[in-house]
Amino acid sequence: MNRKALEENLGRRIKVRLFDGAEYEGYLRKSGDERYRNDPNLYLPKNYYFLTDDYGVCKTCLFRVSHIQNYKILA
Repeated sequence: MNRKALEENLGRRIKVRLFDGAEYEGYLRKSGDERYRNDPNLYLPKNYYFLTDDYGVCKTCLFRVSHIQNYKILA
C-alpha cells in the first residue's frame, strides 16, 4: 500500500480493512481538507485519512496509510 495509490481514490466510496482487522465502508477523505476546517481533529493532523458517510460526517477513526491492510473500491 502506498500513499499515491490511496490518494487517487480520495472522495470515492471504498471498503477498507485496518491492521486490527476492523472493516469500514465510506467515502475516503484526508485530514487537512478545507470542508473540515472547523473540526480541528480532522483538519490539523497531517497525512491521516478517515471515512465519511453520504452526508460528509466522519464515521471512523483517523488512520495512516501504514494502518491499511487492503481496500476495495465500491463505487
